[in-house]
Amino acid sequence: MIVPTEKSGRSVNLPWALAWRLAAGQIVSWGIFYYGFTVIAGPLQAETGWTRTFLHVGLSLGLLAWGACAYPVGWWIQRRGARGLMTMSSAMGGGALTLMGLSHTPALYLTAWVLLGVAMAGALYEPAFAVVTAAFGPAYRKGITLVTLVGGLASTAFVPLGQAAVDRWGWRMALVVLGVGHVMVCGPLHWWGLPRRPVGAPVASVEQEHWRGWWQTFRADLADPRFFGLAVWFAAHSAAFTGLIFLLAQVLQARGVESGTIVSTIAIMGPMQVLGRLFLSTRGENYSSLGTGLFAMLVLLGAVLVLLLLPPTAWWLGLFSGALGLGNGMLTIVRGTAVAELFGRERYAEINGALAAPGVLARAAAPLVLAEIWSRVGDARAVPLVVTLVVLGGLSALVWLRRTIAAGQVQGAARAGG
Repeated sequence: MIVPTEKSGRSVNLPWALAWRLAAGQIVSWGIFYYGFTVIAGPLQAETGWTRTFLHVGLSLGLLAWGACAYPVGWWIQRRGARGLMTMSSAMGGGALTLMGLSHTPALYLTAWVLLGVAMAGALYEPAFAVVTAAFGPAYRKGITLVTLVGGLASTAFVPLGQAAVDRWGWRMALVVLGVGHVMVCGPLHWWGLPRRPVGAPVASVEQEHWRGWWQTFRADLADPRFFGLAVWFAAHSAAFTGLIFLLAQVLQARGVESGTIVSTIAIMGPMQVLGRLFLSTRGENYSSLGTGLFAMLVLLGAVLVLLLLPPTAWWLGLFSGALGLGNGMLTIVRGTAVAELFGRERYAEINGALAAPGVLARAAAPLVLAEIWSRVGDARAVPLVVTLVVLGGLSALVWLRRTIAAGQVQGAARAGG
């Protein structure tokens, strides 16, 4: 199912130190910004009395802010570089967490989430991928793989750390400590550790750029069938994985699974994500991004079908969790490399930012939509059923994209030979 491609030539003097600095920033930013909420939500609700639905409205607002800022972030990095933006985002995210810890009103809580969402748009994978793709040149796969491999350990490292902070200081002070810690670590790391401008990529001049020309280029991107295929594929993957993960524990509880088995099921995903990324770090250059993505989406589909059709025993849930983690781990890297493979590296940051927006918006909507469908149907199996349909939609978009590209290549070869 995975189609081999030509091996790229061996590169020398790759900027590994830059990639390691970005990777360090990613594990801290993902661990504090994204996974910290998993250990904060319980004690926050217990003290404030706010409903679980309201708490997740804050999360959804943050993700919506992330999606709204994804394209402007890519546009800015393409023209001005990532150093100042990622530094500012690190500071804003730390301040947002501090504000959340000090908030005693729903308005302040929601404001903190919006600020945190803006910070995530400027600090997480997409900006890091843009820097790595520019700096590594043709060997961009190596840099992206390293960043995602290290970033994939964020939950393993920071969920226990966040829980220890809550146990020691309470959830409010834990948020303040985590926020200040993030500013102290990632602020200097990004300011002194990143180049002022993207290395090895042409940077457009904002003063000399004509807005009409930019708008025409942007409209051409949106009309490109490759852009459409990637956008649908990325959005389907984001919606399916995020929606399922946020509701998985509740779905398993509703199906009578014991709490110990639920914890074990969720724990299997992390190592399997790392395993999928390790495979691509050693063999990824032998395969195309679309071929690897097709294989990973089929693995994801198989995982959801196991959850939907087979009894929720420990063995089947372990298989489901392992396949889900493996597929998602591979797709995280593929989503970073597919853009460069299809569109080139010259405008990577801008195009990747535009493609990130629908995925993040789908990620924001998926938990709420799935929860509403579940409440209306009254059966927990409605969640994996809908997720299966979403994955099939993403698979269809990917198959259509591969055929469209193949047809274009055939037509191009025919014109060249004619």
